Amino acid sequence: MDGVTSAVTQMIILLAIAAAGYGSAKRGMLDEHTNQKLTKLLMNVTLPCMMLASVYGLDASEAGILIPWAFALATAQFFLMLLCGVVIVFVLRVPKADRKYYLFMAVATNNGFIGIPVTAAILGAPSVIFASIFVMVANVFLFSVGFAILASGTGERFAIPWKAIASPSMFASLAALGLFFAGIQLPGVVQESLELLGGITSPVSMLVVGSIMAQANFKDIVGELRLYPFIILKQLIAPALLFAAYTALGLNPLLIGVFTIMFAMPVGAMTPTFVEQFNGNATLAAKGTVLTTLGSFVVLPVLLALLPVI
Repeated sequence: MDGVTSAVTQMIILLAIAAAGYGSAKRGMLDEHTNQKLTKLLMNVTLPCMMLASVYGLDASEAGILIPWAFALATAQFFLMLLCGVVIVFVLRVPKADRKYYLFMAVATNNGFIGIPVTAAILGAPSVIFASIFVMVANVFLFSVGFAILASGTGERFAIPWKAIASPSMFASLAALGLFFAGIQLPGVVQESLELLGGITSPVSMLVVGSIMAQANFKDIVGELRLYPFIILKQLIAPALLFAAYTALGLNPLLIGVFTIMFAMPVGAMTPTFVEQFNGNATLAAKGTVLTTLGSFVVLPVLLALLPVI
């Protein structure tokens, strides 16, 4: 796909699917139990399949030089997201008690569940391997640096959750890189099976997002006023500045598109659970997840319309 119009069209399609999920939940066809099962299916089966299928037909001699850049940018971008959180805390005058939650929300973004499907829909299959690299690197820092932020001031010790890091998506990312550099093409029937399974990731993930929206208490959520400028700063202004910086550095357009989109992702669905583990303000994290996810359907098309991502 090429052109901003196509990119925005893809976001509208994803929004329409999310709306279908919302309506399905309101009619009782989707509920919290179903969402949990579908989320496990996505994270453990369909998303890994999408990652493995993404390397088919890619030439390591052409794209291989971009892999080290992707790892470097992924590392730098996590800390840029953290810096963005620091700026937001300062600009919005966030109360001291909530500062670490805003910092954590700035880095605990929905990169795997929404980011990779959205990136694939907008930039095409070749973008998935680079988006997967970002998810790998971001997860390592999230479960170390991010959890250290949540543990600060609580007097609690934290341990890096290696089981969470060693997920099927992580292994699939590593396997995809191995296939890519080894130049191995999977048998046709295997490749087609992976593509078919991976292809349902985007629509199913958006159905779940819509269902989650239907279960939210919007009257309480919309009253968290600091989250509105948070959305503008974190999901629109910061990615636009990042795009300008990456463009000025002369980086590859595909990498620019991938990392700009990933920076603009909303707060992750698991963020309230992570915060709850440290006896923190899980309610604030839940509000952040819902509002930033809703905001992404407005902010991301605006971002794509303003910037020549592709």
